[in-house]
Amino acid sequence: MSANQNNPPCRVILPGGLPELTPAAARALLAVLIDLTEVPILDGPEREATDDR
Repeated sequence: MSANQNNPPCRVILPGGLPELTPAAARALLAVLIDLTEVPILDGPEREATDDR
């Protein structure tokens, strides 16, 4: 017996074009991206940089 015999088919309907991106939706998506970003924010260098050429 196959695993597919017990599962009904899944139908996905996609829109014909891209949805409109409103300013509110853009802000919400940007907020999600910022929340998902795990880049540490540095206050500045711990010591003063020197020119060691």
